[in-house]
Amino acid sequence: MDIDGFAQCLTYMQATAVKTSTDKFLPLAGTVVGAGLAFGLNYFSTTRKEAKTKVAKKKCCEEDVHELMHICEHTLRNTLEICETIATKKRPTGHNLPSAVSLPLLDKYYPEIAHTFSVDQRYWIKLVFRLVDDINRDLDLLTKHEAETSLFKISVLAINLEVCLLEAYKRCYCIMKDNKFEFSEHDEALAELGIAQEQITWLSILKANAEKANSVLSLPNT
Repeated sequence: MDIDGFAQCLTYMQATAVKTSTDKFLPLAGTVVGAGLAFGLNYFSTTRKEAKTKVAKKKCCEEDVHELMHICEHTLRNTLEICETIATKKRPTGHNLPSAVSLPLLDKYYPEIAHTFSVDQRYWIKLVFRLVDDINRDLDLLTKHEAETSLFKISVLAINLEVCLLEAYKRCYCIMKDNKFEFSEHDEALAELGIAQEQITWLSILKANAEKANSVLSLPNT
């Protein structure tokens, strides 16, 4: 048999040979393994990306809470200045109060990642949202309608605002530390924030006046 004949014979034998089970399923197995590997890599990449996104969103929420602490502290100081003016029976002629307080990042991201906060943090965050609503209500009344409001009513608004601001500050502090704290009594807490004792005294006088229906200072009520 010459070389050409042998080659033809070999080709015929390969073409007519019966394939084994391994030969039949090897291409399919390769496809399945390849698909599984691709799925695994894609899942790992997606999971890692989602984890990073959650961490970034949580940091954004914490930044809002931290900023609110500073806003509350700043607004507290300005509110106490207003209280001092009112307690001396003068109408405030100006203020440095914000027109409103907002939590844009917490509003946007918190619903998606609430589960990443502890039970206590979630409770405090709910309180903060409610307190911010109260703060904005009082700010609106104080900054937009002061000319139409009696001095006594302004004093009551200032007192309410001060209470909400201090409480919001405390809740924010708890959220940031993820821990419950026993805070100092009201006046001591204000002093720890650097509020002058004289202003704290004027605030106490306004509170006593409000509790006794304006009989202490007899502020204009019309």
